[in-house]
Amino acid sequence: MIARSLFLCSFIALPVPLLAAGLEFPWQSTSAMGSANANAAEAADASTIYYNPAGMSRLKGTQVSQGLQLLSVRGQFEDEGSALLDGSATGGGNGGTYHPKLIGAGEFYAVTPYNDQITLGLGIFVPYGANVNYKSDWAGRYSLDRAAIESVNINPSLSIRFDDQHSIGFGVSGQIMHLRLRSVADVKNAVAGVAQNSVYEFAGGVPNALCSGLGLADCDPVTGLIGSILTSTNPLLGTQAVEGEGKLNIEGYGYGFGWNAGYLFAFNDDRSRFGLSYRSKIVQNIKGEFDWDFGAVTGRIPNPQDPLTVLTTGAVDVRQFTEQYIRPDTDSSIRLVTPENVIAGLFHQLTPRLALMSSVNWTRTSRINELRIKAEDRQDPDGKTVKQGDVVVKTAFRDVFKVSAGINYTIDERWMARAGLGYEQAPTPGPEARHASLPDANRRVYSMGLNYRKDKKTSIDVAYSFITLEDAQANYQDNCHPTGYELPGSDSGVQATDECTGNADRFKGRFSNTYVNSVGVQLNQRF
Repeated sequence: MIARSLFLCSFIALPVPLLAAGLEFPWQSTSAMGSANANAAEAADASTIYYNPAGMSRLKGTQVSQGLQLLSVRGQFEDEGSALLDGSATGGGNGGTYHPKLIGAGEFYAVTPYNDQITLGLGIFVPYGANVNYKSDWAGRYSLDRAAIESVNINPSLSIRFDDQHSIGFGVSGQIMHLRLRSVADVKNAVAGVAQNSVYEFAGGVPNALCSGLGLADCDPVTGLIGSILTSTNPLLGTQAVEGEGKLNIEGYGYGFGWNAGYLFAFNDDRSRFGLSYRSKIVQNIKGEFDWDFGAVTGRIPNPQDPLTVLTTGAVDVRQFTEQYIRPDTDSSIRLVTPENVIAGLFHQLTPRLALMSSVNWTRTSRINELRIKAEDRQDPDGKTVKQGDVVVKTAFRDVFKVSAGINYTIDERWMARAGLGYEQAPTPGPEARHASLPDANRRVYSMGLNYRKDKKTSIDVAYSFITLEDAQANYQDNCHPTGYELPGSDSGVQATDECTGNADRFKGRFSNTYVNSVGVQLNQRF
C-alpha cells in the first residue's frame, strides 16, 4: 500500500474556482456595455437574445449584431504570510501584474421573423472567460501558478408575440469549455509525510505501543524525527535531502446543455416595458489530462515499499519513483456547474429624447459549495493500481445580485448617447474562501457609449467601461495533508493516503488596486 499510495495526494491543489461564477465575462454586447448592462428590457437590437429572448418580437425584419470587446485588467497582491504545512514561508514575490495585457471576446446574434407572431434567432457568445497568470515564483504558487478558461455558448431561440403588449421567448444552449491550469507541488513535505508513515507501517504499530509505554500521548514527534533522518542527506545510508518543486499542467475540454426563457410586457402606449428572463444551470463534464513535471526535483530516499533495502540496494531516486509509482500522467474529470440566473428589467421612454432603464440580476452561486477534480487510476510498473484522491477546493459561494441603471439620450437623428452605473456582488463570502484562482471582490461599474445610425439599415455602437474592485483579504487554508489525508487525520499511526490531493498550504495576503478598462464596438445591420 505505501509504495503505491503514500504520495498519491502529495503534489497539488488545483485552481478550480477560476471556473466559478465570479469570473463571468462581463459583456455580451457593446450596446449593453454602454448602459452597464441596464438594458434587459430595452430590446433594441439582436443581442436581446442573451438578455431576454422575448424581446426578439419587437425587432423588425432580419437583423444581425456582431460585437467585439477588449478588456485590460490590472491589480496588485501583497503576501501577508503564505506558508507551507511545516510553517515555513512559501517564499517568492507578490505575483506581479497577474493578468495579460488584453482579454478579448466577441459575439454574433441574428434574428429573423418566421411569421407575424413567431421570430427565430441565433446567438453565439462567450459566457465565461478569464486568464490569471502570476509569476512562476510567487508566494501563492502552491495554490495557483496560472489558469485560463475559454467558453462558447450557441443559443438558438424562438419568440412568440401574442399581441402588442405580451411576448415570450425560449432558447436552448450548447456550451463548450476549454480549461488550462498549472500549479506547484510541495514535494519536500510530501516526502517527509511518506517517511513518517513508512516508520509507522514498517514497525506494525510498535511505535504507538512504545510511546504509550513511555507515557507519550502523541507519537508523531518520535516517528517524525526518524522520518526526517531517513530523508536527510546521510552518506552512510546513501540518502540525499529532497530539493525542488513539482508542477502539474492540466488541459481539458467539456460541454454541457441548458435552456433559457423570457417574458416581455409593454405598457403605457409602448413607452414602458418590463422584462423577466431566466437562464438554467449548465453542467459541464470536462475531461482533461494531467501532465506532471518533476524535472526540478532531486533527492534520494529509502524505498517506501521496503525501507530496509536502503542497506542493501541503496536509496531510490525521488523523481523516478514519483513518476513511475506515485504520479504517473493520467486522465482527469471535472463536473462543473455554471449556475442559473434571473434578470428583471425596466425600460421607460421618459421623453422623445430621454429613456431610463434598470436591471437586477440574481445568480444562484450558492449551489457551488465546493469544486472537485477526480483523477483516474493508473498501473505502476509492477502492475499494481495507483489511486489518487480528489482535489477539493472549498468555495462556500453565496448567491449574488447585480444591479444597474442607465440612460439613452437621443442627440439627433443619427447619434444617441448611453451611460450607466452598476454594482455587482462577488460570490466569495470572505477571506477564508478566497482562493488564489479567484482574485474577485464586489465591483462598481461606470459605463458610457454612443450609437451612430449610418442609415436606416446600419448602425454602429461603441462603448467604454471602467470597473473597480474592492480591496479583498485572502486567508485560504487547504485541508489536505501533502501525504494524502484530510487534516487533522487520525491518531492511530498510519494515515490514509488516497483521501485527497493537496499541499495543506495557507494562502494569505491582500488583493488591492484592481480595476478593468473595457472598450467595445458593435455593428448592427437590418436586411
